[in-house]
Amino acid sequence: MAPTSASDPPPAALAAFLRGCERRGAVFAALQCGDPDRGDVALAAALRAFRAKAAALPMADWPVRFWSLLAATPQLRADGAHAQWSGSLAALANPAPADRAALLLRLVGGLQEAEAAQALGLDNAGYRDALARACPRDAAGHPDAAGWRALAEAIQQHLRELPPDRLATLARLREDALAGTRIPSPAATPPAPAVTAPVRRWPWILLVALLLLVAGAAGWWWDRQGARPLSGASVAAADGDSALVLPPDPVITVVDLPAADVPAVRADAVMAAHEHADFALLADADEEALAREADFLAWYVAGAGVPQTPAVEGDDAAR
Repeated sequence: MAPTSASDPPPAALAAFLRGCERRGAVFAALQCGDPDRGDVALAAALRAFRAKAAALPMADWPVRFWSLLAATPQLRADGAHAQWSGSLAALANPAPADRAALLLRLVGGLQEAEAAQALGLDNAGYRDALARACPRDAAGHPDAAGWRALAEAIQQHLRELPPDRLATLARLREDALAGTRIPSPAATPPAPAVTAPVRRWPWILLVALLLLVAGAAGWWWDRQGARPLSGASVAAADGDSALVLPPDPVITVVDLPAADVPAVRADAVMAAHEHADFALLADADEEALAREADFLAWYVAGAGVPQTPAVEGDDAAR
């Protein structure tokens, strides 16, 4: 067996330290991101990182180093996608993640102001400002001392009432970190194969049978429709095959019309009258009569019917 290096931390001391931090670290991580599963991923990463760095640190620096590693994990620097704080812990939903970490290091981690500021990489004044921003506020916007006490009591009760299965999970994370085993995150763990329910095939069989029945009925109806004689035709058997035979040509009967008493008017005579040059004149009897007396009427208009003017004596003398 290889001798233990002088730089390696005592296994019992490291195991005892992690055992003392795992419960508070799990509650800190879960309340910081609002999601216990996401918090466990951050806690497992911090436990492994601390085990690798603990050998180079004096044991007095272990608390600050552990909380610094846990607060710096990516899962705890932003709220989770399913983050929620309900009941007496609802006040934790208001602060920004950095300010919430300052408050939880004090109420969950139990660190003093200087230690908490060092774990977050802040000076004392910066830590006090972050802590003041995270404190519960009353209706007027002032720090609420009663709200601070109620939140601290709710967190302590949450620490004390972790269920046994949760404690078993934390113990497994600690043992895996001590053994140097990397635990995959819950999100990366492949899901268990789903139990496939037995396929019920009888509905499909019933559906296929129904479709076949409908298809058979449709074929029977089609055959019945095709077997009917067509209008004006008949089906006769010829050499065992069905042939379409047209009916005989119909008999056309011709009957002569009786002779008419009124002589028929030929269309050519009518058309000849319409084509005459004086058709309009011939069609009007009055106009035709005037036309026949046109020479007389012309003579009359020219002066035959105008009375003669008597001669004047001066005119005779002039002559």
